Amino acid sequence: MTTKHENLKTFLTKHRAKINPEDYGFTSGRRRVKGLRREEVAQLAAISVSWYTWLEQGREISISRAAINRIGTVLKLTNDEQEYLNAIVFGNKPALEEQEEVSEELKALIRALEPNPAFIRRENMDIEYWNEAASKKIFDWSTLPKADRNSLKLMFLNDEYKRRIPQWEQAAKNTIASFRSYFALATDKSAFKAVLDDLKSRSELFCQMWQDYEVKRIREGEKSVLDDKGTLRHYKYVSLKPEHYSNTFVIYYIESKE
Repeated sequence: MTTKHENLKTFLTKHRAKINPEDYGFTSGRRRVKGLRREEVAQLAAISVSWYTWLEQGREISISRAAINRIGTVLKLTNDEQEYLNAIVFGNKPALEEQEEVSEELKALIRALEPNPAFIRRENMDIEYWNEAASKKIFDWSTLPKADRNSLKLMFLNDEYKRRIPQWEQAAKNTIASFRSYFALATDKSAFKAVLDDLKSRSELFCQMWQDYEVKRIREGEKSVLDDKGTLRHYKYVSLKPEHYSNTFVIYYIESKE
């Protein structure tokens, strides 16, 4: 399992490599590696080179949130990426009161959203419940073992589903980015680790894409899917968080014409 220190080192080095030195007035010639040097990040973030080096190496150091935010600004992190960095450095969000079981009322809401596809998903991408429209137009999770009813696993382990997503690579990247974000923020990581360990043992492609260290919580967007009849359907989707659930979302699809 990847350690906290390895996550921190890889995340910072990858984002440092994305920055064009010329954006900050540095020359880009004669550099052994892409992007900003460590001393340049430290200079721009107004911290010592030693402290930034120790941070990137994953050493245990005392550093303020203000300093971490300045580093995020230098590295041009998005809000989700900054939140991810803060979670690695300072720890996770406080646990909310957990409601383990999906209530009958929430299931009734999912059914009432017919004929639009809708389903209930956990932060670790486990699919808990879905309506008939979702099984016909998105995917029928009842055909899978319960342990594989997971959006991230579906992306990499199910050939039928991969064929039904015309823009599969981008969809897979988005799913990984969202999973990684919630993984970092979770207080109890066991459900995430179970998914991650299983995928690493079963998909070499996932192992490769996991190393991209993209972080982005996907709250809404667009997606095209071939339904169970082979018809290409275009959707707008939104992720809604029911009250009293700490790690549960309602995913709702609205079909659009293109």
